[in-house]
Amino acid sequence: MEASMESCLTQVLQKDVGRRLQVGQEIIDYISDKEKSHDLEHDQTNLDKMVDGIASSWVNSSNFKVALLGLDLLSALVTRLQDRFRAHVGTVLPSLIDRLGDSKDQVRDQDQVLLLKIMEQVASPQFIWDRMLGGFKHKNTRTREGVCLCLIATLSTYGAQGITLSKIVPHICNLLGDPTSQVRDGAINSLVEIYKHVGEKVRMDLTKKGLPQSRLNVIFSKFDEVQRSGNMVSS
Repeated sequence: MEASMESCLTQVLQKDVGRRLQVGQEIIDYISDKEKSHDLEHDQTNLDKMVDGIASSWVNSSNFKVALLGLDLLSALVTRLQDRFRAHVGTVLPSLIDRLGDSKDQVRDQDQVLLLKIMEQVASPQFIWDRMLGGFKHKNTRTREGVCLCLIATLSTYGAQGITLSKIVPHICNLLGDPTSQVRDGAINSLVEIYKHVGEKVRMDLTKKGLPQSRLNVIFSKFDEVQRSGNMVSS
């Protein structure tokens, strides 16, 4: 592949799956090599098109190998651009939220790793979570569960400081009545993780949410288990 922003963009935008699998690593190498891609930061128009193309047709590809390459491409761009990638967060998040519900474990896991990397290198966890709340209402069951798992991973990685959990808890409470048991379990586990970090405040908050007493009893017994086991995190 000829090393230029134009040729790189052409490869990103072409649709042939075999060709994508062939050139994916070359594009990653191009992005990662500042000498080869010295114009990357300065060609905003083509950079926007590249990020949009990767998010919409690589990460969202039905071929899981292409989807994984798409996540690798975005990860390389995050490493290269750091906080300058913030302008692209709105472009990539819808695809990354979708992939939290992918049928392949490998894609879901890599997607979550990338989301945590964006929170570390591009923008604060709060900035990202403000834009991820729609994921709790996603039409895909596995995505709703995946968003809960991502919240747990965020808290265990970065703690509760700097995340306005009061914005997130109402969305989790809605999932406690989800038709799917995995989603309900994910919601309960999210609340348990929040409890580990903020303590009794969340118990008091939940009593005011109009939840059925039987559901509260299940959640509060799990809080008590955490308390007894000494697994509380001082945040």
